[in-house]
Amino acid sequence: MIWVAWRQFRTQALVTLGLLAAFAALVLVTGLHLRDVYGSLGGAHCSARNDCTALLVHDHMLQDLLGPALLAIPALLGMFWGAPLIARELESGTYRLAWTQSVTRRDWLSIRVALVGVAALAVAGLASWLVSWWFAPLDAVQRNSFGPGVFTERGIVAIGYAGFAFTLGVAAGALTRRTLPAMAATLFGFIAARIAFTFWVRPHLLASRHVLLPVTQGQAVGFLGTPSSVSLFATEPTIPNAWSISVALVGRAHHALSTAQLHALLVRTCPTIAAGLPQNPGADVTKGPGGLTGGAFQSCLQALSPHLQLLVAYQPPSHYWPLQAVETGIFLLVALMLIATTVWRVGRRAARKPI
Repeated sequence: MIWVAWRQFRTQALVTLGLLAAFAALVLVTGLHLRDVYGSLGGAHCSARNDCTALLVHDHMLQDLLGPALLAIPALLGMFWGAPLIARELESGTYRLAWTQSVTRRDWLSIRVALVGVAALAVAGLASWLVSWWFAPLDAVQRNSFGPGVFTERGIVAIGYAGFAFTLGVAAGALTRRTLPAMAATLFGFIAARIAFTFWVRPHLLASRHVLLPVTQGQAVGFLGTPSSVSLFATEPTIPNAWSISVALVGRAHHALSTAQLHALLVRTCPTIAAGLPQNPGADVTKGPGGLTGGAFQSCLQALSPHLQLLVAYQPPSHYWPLQAVETGIFLLVALMLIATTVWRVGRRAARKPI
């Protein structure tokens, strides 16, 4: 049965192996050159000298392609490996022969899923390692490992995505009994799951830490015109290699202040600014004609600093690999649940009845 499964899968496997070999050659050759540039600039120390431009713009087109390519690999594996696995048998009618041999339908499906699924995880794992290795010099300089376009394009999460996409394709094929609809369902289902997980699940996987920062730090505070007044707003501060999840302007009692309270505080501490700035709804009054000058802006922040602080919820750098492991584990667990349900559903039907 293993030999039969391999013969059915070998064309897809050989095509993918060829593409992966070409991908690896491109990554290795350009990655070695990137490391030469990185070394010539003094490694990560170039960021302290603000002299990393040559590194950051090196192979810029390849930078824009490698990350999205890694994101696409799990979806492609689900569409072209997972979706046809059962759907093609049902669509062509060959299930009537395959499911009436000495090997049971559950064994037939389990062996095929195990063979192709392990190959899918291996392809995703190798591609992820190659991309992570290529970007390592850039990541050392940019120090933004939790960025939306970085976290999902490095580490081990691509393995979880590949397992989920593959089993989603198998389940979609068993449900739709047609290859093309199964491929479309796999693509849209995978994209929807990834978006939902990124915005609504990942921020809550691990307990975040909190830190109080002064309002004078960086450019984390600005002035904003509202329909009735000029108020304050906070942006997420930059914490190297950390993930700022939320930020709030709080008083000395560490309670968040409302827009009205912030306006009243601004009137008390910076009356000239509060009275003199234009109140255009939605306008950032720290910029443009009639905006604050740098000195006035900093003076007002200094006056506000005894009364205001930034309360930042964040994931520290030490949570990077635990988050990678938890997210990968969740997607693999969902993949096991999907394939177990599919195997059970295929096995419980009579061989003469299509799924």
